[in-house]
Amino acid sequence: MKPEILIAARLFAPTLATLEREFTCHRLFEAEDPDRFLRDVGPRIRGLATFSGRRVDAKLMDALPKLEIISNFGVGVDSIDLEAARARGIIVTNTPDVLNDCVADTAMALVLNTLRRFPRAEAYLRAGNWPTQG
Repeated sequence: MKPEILIAARLFAPTLATLEREFTCHRLFEAEDPDRFLRDVGPRIRGLATFSGRRVDAKLMDALPKLEIISNFGVGVDSIDLEAARARGIIVTNTPDVLNDCVADTAMALVLNTLRRFPRAEAYLRAGNWPTQG
């Protein structure tokens, strides 16, 4: 029997597919009545998978008495009540360092676009001004 986990927020489809192969997944983000849903499945849940922005607070942890781990598919843990998790002995994980290169690339691109005015140059070119005005 596969361990049962709660999917608190919509995840990237391939990630969700992988989780569904390995675990029995319960999708909280699709529940019409989240409180009733948690009452039904909460006592069996051992893991919680979430995505940035979905608050994981003490109330949610209390609804999951067998919860062992919270896995945040994001860089930070700002949306997770770490004190509540620590008090309950729940492990909290995230995905640090996965976006560092992309964020650095984007920051450099924004600097270059600002200093060199590339968006303005592109608009000038697309308006047909280059052949006639140089």
